[in-house]
Amino acid sequence: MLAEYYRKRASEYEAFYADPERQADLAALRTWLMAQTQRRRVLEIAAGTGYWTAVAATAAVSITATDINAETLAIAARRQLGNHVTLVQADAWALPTLAGPFDLGMAHLWWSHLRKQDRTAFLCALSARLEPGARLLMIDENLVPNVGAPIVRCDAEGNTWQRRWLDSGERFEVVKNYPDTAELQQSVSDACERIEIQQRRYFWALSGRFRNGG
Repeated sequence: MLAEYYRKRASEYEAFYADPERQADLAALRTWLMAQTQRRRVLEIAAGTGYWTAVAATAAVSITATDINAETLAIAARRQLGNHVTLVQADAWALPTLAGPFDLGMAHLWWSHLRKQDRTAFLCALSARLEPGARLLMIDENLVPNVGAPIVRCDAEGNTWQRRWLDSGERFEVVKNYPDTAELQQSVSDACERIEIQQRRYFWALSGRFRNGG
């Protein structure tokens, strides 16, 4: 359901980054991401339309950016990211063999779509694709009153779900979790050390070092 939603939303997605109220946060996060990816060999999960890929591409040595949808990757390809960036259509949960090595894994606006019970498995799977001691970077959204789609239910595991509409009127219900700083810290601490979390109004950013990689 999530993949289908973003496949159909591909042509509409960039409007999210054009919102005037998000611009100050986005500018700060672009600066943060460029600093974090300097001279890194990056594996990106759920790259979408390549907004954050393009930011990291200005600093990284190489990036392999993956996404499940060809439609979003086609938009990313139009960004002319450079010969050091490779776009790969791949499921985050079933990555093919990828040409590494990678010393940094990143996944932006993805953590919020993971069910809480799947977080550890995701971090383990990502870590297994990286060098020992590789870095983790994530950017995602905060819950801001009266911003974004409404939360319509909470399931037995504590996951919250949003109802979203496309311009066509088609409706989807997707997982959208909004962890606070304490929950973020706890949810990655088994897999990572040296965790740093930056909070802004609309977004948070997290960096850490995987305890075990490769």
